[in-house]
Amino acid sequence: MTDVAELAGVSQTTVSFVMNDRADIPVAAATRRRILEAADRLGYRPNRAAQQLRSQRPATIGIVTRGIASSPFAGQTVLGAQRAAHDAGFVCMLVDVPESGSSDEEIANLVDQGIGGVLYASPRAGGPPVEVSRHLDGTRTVFSYCWPAEGANRATVILPDDRSGGRDAARMVFSAGHRDVAFVAGTFGEWSTTRRWEGLVDAAAEVEVDADDLDVRYGDYSTSAGRLLTLQLWHEGRRPTAIVAGNDRMALGCLLALHELGLTVPGDVSVVGFDDQEYLASELTPSLSTVGLPFWEMGYRAVRSLVDSNYRLPVGETFVDCIPVSRDSVRRLPASHI
Repeated sequence: MTDVAELAGVSQTTVSFVMNDRADIPVAAATRRRILEAADRLGYRPNRAAQQLRSQRPATIGIVTRGIASSPFAGQTVLGAQRAAHDAGFVCMLVDVPESGSSDEEIANLVDQGIGGVLYASPRAGGPPVEVSRHLDGTRTVFSYCWPAEGANRATVILPDDRSGGRDAARMVFSAGHRDVAFVAGTFGEWSTTRRWEGLVDAAAEVEVDADDLDVRYGDYSTSAGRLLTLQLWHEGRRPTAIVAGNDRMALGCLLALHELGLTVPGDVSVVGFDDQEYLASELTPSLSTVGLPFWEMGYRAVRSLVDSNYRLPVGETFVDCIPVSRDSVRRLPASHI
């Protein structure tokens, strides 16, 4: 800090004010810029550990996940969380536990390190409720795509708006003139499956299609389920002009089955996925029209609510918009087919 002060031609106290973001101490913009340039030139960084000891304010956020570390796309939650933490001068410590495993010992280690809050995060809403560790009594906690065992009405829970996302996915085919639509869905009764089906029903009502006329088949969100359910439709004599899949992996299974049947996408059948899974949806041929889950935004908002006193998510459920992504797997039907 002394070297920075000498290079910038200011006092060490002024350097301290700037490097520690003392908003209550006015420093001229030109002086602040000169100090930051000097710090950058000298490679100077404040000692955050020392700051934490002086302020007695933890500078670490714990992230406890179920499968996100090995997920091909929901790791965006962690990236969003890290950005919010970084912007506030915090760092994140990640603990990833199996769905059936206990995280109690790992969370105890987090608490021993000194944490300013904890984010529980899951890559999908189908897992069991989170049993919050007894070590977190008095620690601010937020849940992303999962719920605490005691219920959302006593906690802050951030979720994708899967119903609105399901509506957007269905609108892609309805707006292209399709009326004979099948829903090759995920796990029956799972939160996301139910919400996406509700969204599809909403979109059907907008174009005066009776939801009872829509063929819905339930699987398990896997590629093999998407393939088998699509083959089942055709073997039973069903010939929808469009399929809305429960997720991108199931959509891939649909594409494989249609190829086996000698059909083309989107020439014979249009297909829409859900998730916008990285390295999958955009890489397929044809590239997959889908709806992106807002994992990055969920992680960012969740951690920001832990580190920013001016930004607090309410107790209860907060929904984040999904993102429709139109690509090449949907064909507009000729007017004679509508």
